[in-house]
Amino acid sequence: MKDIALMVGKSEADIGRTLKKLAAAGAITLDGVREIQPTPAMGIEAPGVDYGDFIFPPHLMMEDGDLSREDRKRIIYCHAHLGKWTHYELLKVKRKDDAKSIKRAYFERSKEWHPDRFRKPNLGSFKRMIDDIFRAIQEAQALLSDDNKRNAYDETIIHMVDEDELQEMLAHKNRLEREARRLDEDKERRRAKNPMIRRVEQARELYEQALKLKEGGQVLEAFRAVQTAETFDKRDEYSKLVEELKLATGELRVGPYIRRGTAQENMTNWTEAIEAFTEAVRLAPENGSIRVRLAYNLLMGNRDPHEANPHAQKGVQLLPDDAEAHFVLGLCYEKAGMEKAAVRELSRALELRPNYADAKKRLKKLKWGF
Repeated sequence: MKDIALMVGKSEADIGRTLKKLAAAGAITLDGVREIQPTPAMGIEAPGVDYGDFIFPPHLMMEDGDLSREDRKRIIYCHAHLGKWTHYELLKVKRKDDAKSIKRAYFERSKEWHPDRFRKPNLGSFKRMIDDIFRAIQEAQALLSDDNKRNAYDETIIHMVDEDELQEMLAHKNRLEREARRLDEDKERRRAKNPMIRRVEQARELYEQALKLKEGGQVLEAFRAVQTAETFDKRDEYSKLVEELKLATGELRVGPYIRRGTAQENMTNWTEAIEAFTEAVRLAPENGSIRVRLAYNLLMGNRDPHEANPHAQKGVQLLPDDAEAHFVLGLCYEKAGMEKAAVRELSRALELRPNYADAKKRLKKLKWGF
């Protein structure tokens, strides 16, 4: 749970609460997870609020000023979490909420945190903190109210599952259970007749159904169908289609990680980009473009070139006519001190793309030293 919290930028308490919700919806199974005090929602004002294991700085709690102890706690807690909460969490809205809901939430939060609400003769250090919170609320509203900016922002964050999504998961789980019961009933009826013959016929029907689904672009549904067919009848053609669709479904699942990695790469956040592309490679190991992107980010993040080299080589193997793949492999060789190999790959990149400026620049430096 600590690893997950670190990876997605949430507290361990938030992760514990979300995992329990997922378990209640039947999406995951938990084993031995200890009880975790949930993180309080932003803006709670009732006395005696339990802030979990959050530590309030003594110098702020004891600072001379006119604020009550509870107001100090609330301000310190919210200010400390500005860099951890997403814009959605800051405004207390859901990921799918429309512009009207965003606007209504903004009015509630801005009223709650407007500096005029804290008109006291002596606010001390808390004045700046209140201003920071109010400014963050304004920035969140401005971004989430702009569809283009909101879409771009969504690509850079990992969303926590909300109640609506949990309900959808639960409904999907129920549908799957009903379908499983239906299949069990069908199996019982087949056994009552001629189980072996009926299983073979069912397998053929599912295989043909999978082919149609594949043609229609419904890869996941096709994969499930042919998997079931293979359990009924272990034929080579069924197994071959299972392996083909397994790779295809992996390609489908890498989309969010590719978008996240690309967004982080554009912002030169190399560590975050490496994490995203590493997961993408795990899901789709035969995707040459992802291999090349991971190798490039490893190099830009000052990792050992020998760590990037296998991915760059695999990228060239999968994409032999891709100029960028040869360019990145050339960078790997250059950083590893293998100048002849670097010249070979950079020259190949220029053959494939004669106007490749970066390749020309690196090749010139290797040949002439400037």
